[in-house]
Amino acid sequence: MATEVIMPRMSDTMEEGKILKWLKKVGEQVEVGDIIAEVETDKADMEMEALDEGFLTEIRVQEGESVPVGTVLALLGEEVEVGVAPPPRTATASTPPSEKRSDQKADPPAAKKVRKIREATPKKKPPARKKGERILASPIVKKIAAERSIELASVRGSGPGGRIIKQDLEGAEALAVTVAAQSGPQPAVVTPTGTVEPFSRMRATIAKRMAASMREAPHFYVTTEIDMSEAVRLRTSLKLSDRIAAEVTYTHLLVKAVAVALGRHPRLNASFSGNGRELKAEINIGIAVALDDGLIVPVLHGCQAMSLLDIAAQANGLVERARAGKPTTKDLSGGTFTISNLGMYPVEHFTAVINPPQAAILATSAIKERPAVRDGQVVISRTMMATLSCDHRVLDGATAAQFLEELKNLLENPVGLMV
Repeated sequence: MATEVIMPRMSDTMEEGKILKWLKKVGEQVEVGDIIAEVETDKADMEMEALDEGFLTEIRVQEGESVPVGTVLALLGEEVEVGVAPPPRTATASTPPSEKRSDQKADPPAAKKVRKIREATPKKKPPARKKGERILASPIVKKIAAERSIELASVRGSGPGGRIIKQDLEGAEALAVTVAAQSGPQPAVVTPTGTVEPFSRMRATIAKRMAASMREAPHFYVTTEIDMSEAVRLRTSLKLSDRIAAEVTYTHLLVKAVAVALGRHPRLNASFSGNGRELKAEINIGIAVALDDGLIVPVLHGCQAMSLLDIAAQANGLVERARAGKPTTKDLSGGTFTISNLGMYPVEHFTAVINPPQAAILATSAIKERPAVRDGQVVISRTMMATLSCDHRVLDGATAAQFLEELKNLLENPVGLMV
């Protein structure tokens, strides 16, 4: 029986992928864990591993084609299915002549015939819509199409009588989002009012997901000012130590502090789920990384069990893979909370859009010298503004404020982060 090889979801945001190159050919043996293809996703070019073993008997999606997640890409089966005869057995004195002859006959010709019939059978596709033909779709489908700016006249219906169903809209939306990527880099178009630059696959996905986030998740924002003077001193001391292998950055301190705060306030480490909130078992923190035409959010898994130095060591490799365009599937999946840090720029304050389906995202700015009042005296402190964007379906203001208070205390007394 054949085993289907499907297009996997290689990141939380992936909706479809393009086969860049098949690394296995029809007839070749595939083992679990083998890299069988290179796939272009909305984030990066990634390697696709085999989850099953067998012989590659059929490739259904050719190089250069883009298909939605879940599409059958190829089939794995027994060697005989592609007409490859099994290795000849060595004849011995005890081997009956009739058995020697049957080894040479085998089944490949029959298997070849079956395969030719299967390949010759045309695949059914929804009929093309005729000019002026009535569009059949339910009110809910029409509403979804309007919300997603999908022109129903251009969608082929796969339902009874050519009726357009929800799955047809999903395919049409995916096609619209990635049309520029499918046809390769597109030249800029000069218009009377300026220049139009076609979106890359990544930029198109960001546009779609962020618009959906603002549309579906009612955002509210809570901001606090954090005195980072002690954190600056701690980082300087760690940097001067010859016993610390990995360089500890402010981002690493943030990740550790956020992980501790999320452990104490688990409702922030959650997502909206129907009529409730789903509290996540692990704390997996995404770190927003800027690229040439967008951003990518690689995820550091299991932060609740990691020390500050562990976070520094693993986060460095994570970010390097992301910037080099070589993240793994795990790198881009499973995030439960995101940090967007613009502290390397002269940014005093900003708000970030929630990365769905997460319940919150933390935006942090540059550490600057600012006047502060301590014991009735004006002193100069090095402070940072931190803004928490929250999904009001999952969180309320008091819960968000308590989390920020916890985070503020941890960063203003950072020695505890070394434990």
